[in-house]
Amino acid sequence: MGDDGNRFSSLLGGDSSGGGYEWDSRALYELSPAAFERVVGALYTADGFDVEGAGPTVEGGIDLIAKKSGFIRSKTIVISVIPPGGTVSLPTVNQLERGRGINGASQGILARPKPFRDAIRNAAVDNGTIELLDGQQLITRLTNNGVVHPGWR
Repeated sequence: MGDDGNRFSSLLGGDSSGGGYEWDSRALYELSPAAFERVVGALYTADGFDVEGAGPTVEGGIDLIAKKSGFIRSKTIVISVIPPGGTVSLPTVNQLERGRGINGASQGILARPKPFRDAIRNAAVDNGTIELLDGQQLITRLTNNGVVHPGWR
C-alpha cells in the first residue's frame, strides 16, 4: 500500500512482547490528530493488515482501510479515528456502519483515546459489526504490539 504502509510500519518497534514501549493515557492524549491516526494505522499494520489512508472520497467518516489477505478469505475493515478532544455521538456510529456497508467491509472500528458512553456502547452492540476501541484497549494493544509513539523515535 505504498507510502501509507511505510508511514504506519515506521512506528513498529519490532518487539511484539511489548518490551521497551509502555503506552499510557498521557501518551495518547498528547498526540495530534494526524499522529493519533498514524498510531492506530500502525496498530493494525502490526496485526498483519495492509493499511492505507481512506482519502477524501471515501464515504462514512472512514479514516483508514485495513485489508488482510487469507488463503481462503480476505478481510477488510474500515476504521474511524476520533482524535484526542474529538466527540462521538450516535450519528457517528450510524455513519461508520453506512460507510462499512458502502465499502464492502466486514467490520467497522471506532477508535478514540477516551472511554465511550453507554449509549455509544449499546449502539455498537446492537449494530453487531462495529467494534469500539477505547484508550485502555489502545494502551494494551499498542504496548503488546510494540508500536512506538511518534515522539519516541
